Amino acid sequence: MSAVASPAISILNALVREGVKIRHDCGGKAVCGTCRIRVDGAGLSPVGERERIRLDAVGAAPGERLACQSYARKDIEIELVIPT
Repeated sequence: MSAVASPAISILNALVREGVKIRHDCGGKAVCGTCRIRVDGAGLSPVGERERIRLDAVGAAPGERLACQSYARKDIEIELVIPT
């Protein structure tokens, strides 16, 4: 499965647009932390303060990002993280 993303659209929106079932309880506002993905960070936008706070709050592992706050800068491969 592949999805087309760009710096103008979040990874979450790109995945949803392509029909990928990804949990995002807060609707993409970085409040819930359920849209976590695992990716090589080199291809994504930098982590912002709001995202960093939420990742810390949910105990995210290194390399995890919020799809709602991440924007692709180049071709990347992602793995969905299923929240527990």
